[in-house]
Amino acid sequence: MSISYLSLGTNLGERMVNLRVALERLSRSRIMILRLSSVYETEPFEVAYSQARYLNMVIKIDFEQDPFALLQTCLQVEDSLGRQRPHSHAPRTMDIDVLLIDDRTITHERLTVPHPRMERRSFVIHPLSEIEPFLVLPSGRSVAEVKKALGDDEIVGVRKFCHG
Repeated sequence: MSISYLSLGTNLGERMVNLRVALERLSRSRIMILRLSSVYETEPFEVAYSQARYLNMVIKIDFEQDPFALLQTCLQVEDSLGRQRPHSHAPRTMDIDVLLIDDRTITHERLTVPHPRMERRSFVIHPLSEIEPFLVLPSGRSVAEVKKALGDDEIVGVRKFCHG
């Protein structure tokens, strides 16, 4: 069993549909989804111009293949949902980031694990804390400790999304 964590985010099109389709396509790609967080609505992060809010979630998965095969699967799902990459902070139909793969460290031009910025991103830490609050991150702090340091959900622009 190889445990990994992925974050999913979308701020273009039918956001809930995008998340559902991404989850379906990931699960058809030899990925076993073990746990998933609630969906959170978040303000765009590190952008210089106005964008729509994101829907974000984190999933815990079992994936028995090579980490680069996992990355390739994530990229294929993004592309299948119409992901465009005009620049790094462009709006997107789907963004899937590999956060952690077991306790592995990978530094490669295509893949860096643990994700180098995840502990600064409320839109990652808040959903991750829902499914794995006691998971110890590379900094040596638990997800719950990092969440507390980042601040209250509403203050940092993260709230559970009620779809109805």
